[in-house]
Amino acid sequence: MMKLYHLLLTLLFTSTVFSQIIDSTEIQAEEILNEIVEESYDETDNSDLYNTIEELLLNPIDLNSADVFELQKIPGVDLNVADIILSYRNRFGPFYSVNELYSMRELNRDLINKIIPFLKTEKSYFTKDSLNVENSFMEESFIPSHLKLQLRSRIGNDLQTRKGFEEGIYVGNKLRAYNRIILKYSKYIQAGILFDKDAGENSFNDFNSFHLNIKDYGLLNNLVLGDYVLEFGQGLMLWSPYSFSKGSDAIFPVKRNGKTVKPYTSSTEYDFMRGGASKIDYSDFSLTAFYSSKKIDANIDSTTNKITSTPKTGLFLTENDLRKKNRVTENIFGGRISYKFQNYLKVGLSGYNSKFSNEFEPSSIYDLKGDNFRYYSFDYDINISIINLFGEFVYNETSVANLNGIILTPIKNFTITTSIRSYPHNFTNLHGFAFGEQSGKTSNEFGIYYGIKWRNYFGLVNFYYDQFMFPYATFENPVPSSGDEIYLSYSNKFLGNNNLYLRFKSERKDISENSGELKSVYKRIRNSYRAELTYDISNKLRMKSRIEFNTFRIDEVDINEKGLLVFQDLRYVLTKSLLIYSRIIFFDTDSFNSAVYEFENDLTGVLTNLAVYDSGMRWYIMLRYKPIEFLTLSMKYAETYKPNVKTLSSGNNLINNNIDNRITLQLDVNY
Repeated sequence: MMKLYHLLLTLLFTSTVFSQIIDSTEIQAEEILNEIVEESYDETDNSDLYNTIEELLLNPIDLNSADVFELQKIPGVDLNVADIILSYRNRFGPFYSVNELYSMRELNRDLINKIIPFLKTEKSYFTKDSLNVENSFMEESFIPSHLKLQLRSRIGNDLQTRKGFEEGIYVGNKLRAYNRIILKYSKYIQAGILFDKDAGENSFNDFNSFHLNIKDYGLLNNLVLGDYVLEFGQGLMLWSPYSFSKGSDAIFPVKRNGKTVKPYTSSTEYDFMRGGASKIDYSDFSLTAFYSSKKIDANIDSTTNKITSTPKTGLFLTENDLRKKNRVTENIFGGRISYKFQNYLKVGLSGYNSKFSNEFEPSSIYDLKGDNFRYYSFDYDINISIINLFGEFVYNETSVANLNGIILTPIKNFTITTSIRSYPHNFTNLHGFAFGEQSGKTSNEFGIYYGIKWRNYFGLVNFYYDQFMFPYATFENPVPSSGDEIYLSYSNKFLGNNNLYLRFKSERKDISENSGELKSVYKRIRNSYRAELTYDISNKLRMKSRIEFNTFRIDEVDINEKGLLVFQDLRYVLTKSLLIYSRIIFFDTDSFNSAVYEFENDLTGVLTNLAVYDSGMRWYIMLRYKPIEFLTLSMKYAETYKPNVKTLSSGNNLINNNIDNRITLQLDVNY
């Protein structure tokens, strides 16, 4: 009887899903990332975050074996959602299909739509022979090949020539190139290699990365040889060179949910390990050991032979850049032991030693000094009914940095979080990326974060307030400084998949400004207002309209600027194999201070937050063509035009024109 019940659920909800247009992996990754990272004020390449989401989509979590900690790695899944899923599994037995989630009244349908792409049922409990069900209704209706190939090749070119190329300052040509191959044998073995070249670099393998990964073989949970990253605790001691920060989801970015050890597949050229790492599981304990020996970029004083700085750009465009490349060797070894008690408790003790081939020359008393550094960490994750407590403490033989937080779900669809972070001024971190105001830097910061996420009959509300201070001087400010940030958004789906999104964000922060011959610290106030409407014209055409207005003020020096952005976006499924994206953007700002930031659709694996400023327009068109099941061809052409200026950008990137345009081509093979 129970099996019949599950079968009926599977057929019902599978047929519901099949009646809709199912987005591809690329579309799902783009939409999820836009929600999480759209609030950044940094014009940076966020492609690493795309890789994080894409990895989860390509390696979904098994509903029938996942515990509460593993489920929380999925964006949008907190303790309450994970408990609902596990309670259902404990009551009715293993899941036959991920679509059974739709039968849970405690879960909102929009939430289910967002998390289903990250989930799977590892074992099929239905067969065509035993239940006489057509294969099209089954999730695992075919036997996959033991060997899988993932190939991504991308090439791009700026059509305008920048000053660095015209005057021979850059050592290479204008082409950008990216090539990555990943081979998987069954679900246990993976090998990958990556080559990357930036515009202006002189070699098509200016950066290369490689790995061999073996998983779930006896006691061996994970083994990586080659390039890898470590994700422990809340990221205060060891983490990837990227992670999510404050965004439109007020809850998800606050708590880190890492993978301990994972192969490195990114093109970011710093803050990863090169060597070997292994994780072994025995009963409720896990033991991790790792070793790394890697060259890093550095500026070295020719007199003292000491390190004066370690630039993290990954760009080697000039002869001066090349002199910094791979100047120093860093050797790392360490380990971690963790214990997990069912779905209630997870604790870990970690430590590592880092030895450099050259000593650091500190520019201030709080900078790195010497050539040998040690770190020790304790982290915890505790679930008590509707309460999730988490945190980490790290000691660097000088001071203790810590982050502690609580996530509480007192009633259905209402979640609250509070997080307190304390990173002392004399705490210097080499390989962490923790939550905070300084893009992962865990030094000289104290902050308190409050967040609320409320999903109700009228829509979804996200609110956060973050208050922070820097007790000692920073690179930007010569004296202690502080600030705060407030965010409020409302979104509501109506008439099918149409969605209204309203957002207000305000940031107040101390910054340094020249006042006569003196440099003084003033309070900068930046407010942003956004209204966005996403609507379906048909089941093939989706439109998005946005208007955004912001203000930039420094009252003490009488600076008062404004910025405006309006765009119209479309996604059109021309045929079953051809998808078209296009957007036209009009903008008008007083200067770069009042720039408006926008994430835009890009080629698979690329995610860039672009700042538009001055007056002008930008437009792009992107095609994604899938002639056969395992092959995808993509192309993007983008152009920015500013009629009121004669040149764009500055320095070696100067363009003697008021147009900046680029074309990029990509090939993806998944076989």
